[in-house]
Amino acid sequence: MAKAPTDWSPSNWPRLLYRFFTSFKLATVILVFMTVVTLLGTLGQVDNGLHAAKVKYFHSFVFSEKIFGIPVILPGGLLLMIILFINMTLGAIVKVRKRWKGAGLLVSHFGMLMLLAGGFITWAFSTDGYMALYPGMSTNRVESYREWQLEIIPLSTDGIAEKAWIYPAESLETMYSDEQRVIKAESLPFDVVINGYSKNATPIPVSAPMAAGVTGRELDGFKLSPQKPSKEAEQNLPGCFVEFRPRDGSAPVEAILWAGSYRFDPREKPMPFTFTVNGQLYGALLVKKSWTVPFTVRLDEFIFERHPGVMTARNYESRVTRFEEAQPDKPLEIKMNEPMRHAGYTFFQESFGPSGSQPGDEMFSQFAVANNPADQWPLWALIINGIGLGIHFVIMLVNFTVRARNKRLSLPALS
Repeated sequence: MAKAPTDWSPSNWPRLLYRFFTSFKLATVILVFMTVVTLLGTLGQVDNGLHAAKVKYFHSFVFSEKIFGIPVILPGGLLLMIILFINMTLGAIVKVRKRWKGAGLLVSHFGMLMLLAGGFITWAFSTDGYMALYPGMSTNRVESYREWQLEIIPLSTDGIAEKAWIYPAESLETMYSDEQRVIKAESLPFDVVINGYSKNATPIPVSAPMAAGVTGRELDGFKLSPQKPSKEAEQNLPGCFVEFRPRDGSAPVEAILWAGSYRFDPREKPMPFTFTVNGQLYGALLVKKSWTVPFTVRLDEFIFERHPGVMTARNYESRVTRFEEAQPDKPLEIKMNEPMRHAGYTFFQESFGPSGSQPGDEMFSQFAVANNPADQWPLWALIINGIGLGIHFVIMLVNFTVRARNKRLSLPALS
């Protein structure tokens, strides 16, 4: 006779896992942890800034936090959301007994699951950047707020750039400040050696008093001084030492590349560090990661209004024309609360520049550009939740009315 499996035998694990993930106690624990993570994330914005706090607390599976001086490993918001999604799917949709009285709550749970799924899709697939234009300028290129990449560009004799070799931002972000990384690119006749990449840095002359406290290499009378990351991640200016080693054994070329040399004005072209290898002129620089959208936007007019007597903006809006292949040109207005939505992209009127502009100066308009496949999911999730709660209210009202009527009919008639 075969021995009956114990509760913890491998053959019983699927049932035990099902019971664990459908447990109401698990949902309670998850909600408690989510409250703690939300509290820590909110407090963390004070010291680390919004973006860093969001990445550490809400976009992570686990994170470390000192509580009363003791390091504690806690589950991150991403892990908690995934477990809650599984718990609600199995416990509130699959396991629950289907009754017409619970139809409204079942619909509401679908809305909450849609909200959680939308958050995951936003985290995994959405992109955000900006586009800055002076009147008359047009482009289809969007730049990242925070991600920087290394570009090496072959230049023609008249300085025209050809196709760039790119070391992506995702790889640069993983480097430590004291790390050396050798990159062998088949399309380049030299190896690229990156030393001491800092996410926020500034070059200082060795003659400056503060240079005495900066460790690291000196190049052409300058040192690269690492700085504390800014609370606003968009303000970080990375820098690194780069060495270009020709494979023919000729002398290497060294340089300090710093993001502060990047031209932030949309009319100005980036100024790369130039060098020659095997008779070919190259340019190297740190630039913001960029990508294109499937249409072109031209800024026709930027309207900027100040409050009387002060420099504070009262209103600013942009009149643009959208160009697209096989489509007629479309004039549009983009205002602070009226974005342009097209082809999955949303253009918000974000800001303006350059900073310090005076009345009468020509100004550029800056748009925040977001591509989020789940952009409208929160709205639809709230609508589904509202419908579910409405159904539940009607069912409860009908039940109450029926019970009250039956109770009145069951009372003995008064003589």
